Amino acid sequence: MPPSSKFRRALGAVKDQTSIGLAKVGSSTSLADLDVAIVKATRHDEYPAEEKHIREILSLTCYSRAFISACVNTLARRLNKTKSWTVALKTLLLIQRLLLEGDPAYEQEIFFSTRRGTRLLNMSDFRDNSKAGSWDFSAFVRTYALYLDERLEYKMQSRRGKRSMYSFDEDEEEREREREKEKEIIVRSTPVRDMKLEQIFSKMQHLQLLLERFLACRPTGL
Repeated sequence: MPPSSKFRRALGAVKDQTSIGLAKVGSSTSLADLDVAIVKATRHDEYPAEEKHIREILSLTCYSRAFISACVNTLARRLNKTKSWTVALKTLLLIQRLLLEGDPAYEQEIFFSTRRGTRLLNMSDFRDNSKAGSWDFSAFVRTYALYLDERLEYKMQSRRGKRSMYSFDEDEEEREREREKEKEIIVRSTPVRDMKLEQIFSKMQHLQLLLERFLACRPTGL
């Protein structure tokens, strides 16, 4: 292994240990456990995250909206600070797992956090300049984030019946949170057979865009 590669790996490990140490002393015990699990699930090493860390995050946030918000904020900070494609990619993979298997409140927290300009699914300016091959990985991180954003946007559109990315306002987040508190009323998507023609065309256009985002995630270069 070239010396520069060994140095980068060692530096990444030091950064992870520093983040873990800061998490342990900077929060309450439960929140510290959450922050530590997030750091361990998004380490700098080029290996898949251990399932036990992801399960711990899901377990810690399954019953608490405050913990979900704290989790999203920690993920946002992780993405905002990192210049490593491995950390960015692992964080995005973790976000997808949370959206798929976590509390439904993750959808609102991540959606509105992204729309406020937080770096979560808005990775358009992400670059890893550590080595030549990192450019291809950086491109994949950007396209993968776009796919996750479009997928979340489609789910929110289906729930609310409009393209929120074109009509988002500052009060919408609060209204959505209030609706979430009253979510005993189950919201179901309108069946296609009951949709108006313009609704069908809008749904088709959004599904086509979602498919394009998915196909763009095919790795290139390396």
